[in-house]
Amino acid sequence: MVEGPRSAAGVSNEAAADDFLASAELYDAIYHFKNYQRETEQLRQLIERMVPGARTLLDVACGTGEHARFLRHYFAVDGVDLNNRYLEAARKKNPAGRYFCADMRDFDLGTRYDVVTCLFSAIGYVKTIESAEQAIACMARHVRPGGILIVEPWISPTQWKPGTLSINIGEPKGGLVCRMAFSQRGDDRSIIALHYLYGTPQGIRHYTEQLELGLFSEEQMIGAFRNAGMKVMFESPGLIGRGLYIGQFAS
Repeated sequence: MVEGPRSAAGVSNEAAADDFLASAELYDAIYHFKNYQRETEQLRQLIERMVPGARTLLDVACGTGEHARFLRHYFAVDGVDLNNRYLEAARKKNPAGRYFCADMRDFDLGTRYDVVTCLFSAIGYVKTIESAEQAIACMARHVRPGGILIVEPWISPTQWKPGTLSINIGEPKGGLVCRMAFSQRGDDRSIIALHYLYGTPQGIRHYTEQLELGLFSEEQMIGAFRNAGMKVMFESPGLIGRGLYIGQFAS
């Protein structure tokens, strides 16, 4: 929601909040601290080790395409995401790629790739282990024989710390944004209350949202890969300390 009066343009507070929170510009500004180039180099080395000669890559829950911006120098990269605004940004960063608006739990692109990735803990957004199993099975169906599926997990149930505060500051075009996060827990989910202050020459606005991500154990994640018919390994520390699950069909 947005706190403040109805805009002069006749757009409701709720609509304005949706526009702001779903924008690719906000996403890139908030996560500017991530070193996508370094992460890409780690991924490239991993892929070369496990799938020598890999040429095609599908990035599921690709976001605004920051990984693809660097991966495209090594692979032909396509992407899937639910947010059309993110997809528009991804197409600009990787014009040769094909981008599809779809749910990671249920999509069929009619082709298979050398590598399929699901990065930056996006798997957590499906919320339940049943949905995570569906997503991993769907992604696995897009992996060619001998290829790999790489999933970067969200924080595990034992590592999640309710009561934690964090803050990020970014500079979207024409303004500044500050986001404070407060962590909570509900059963098998992490709950994150987010408050944004977005300042422009026209003033400062306050937006809030709540995120829920599923807390999946290592045993559950390994089981999801095995249920998809893949052998799986866990590689630590991964890209940002959360590790990587790497699945491959048995030869």
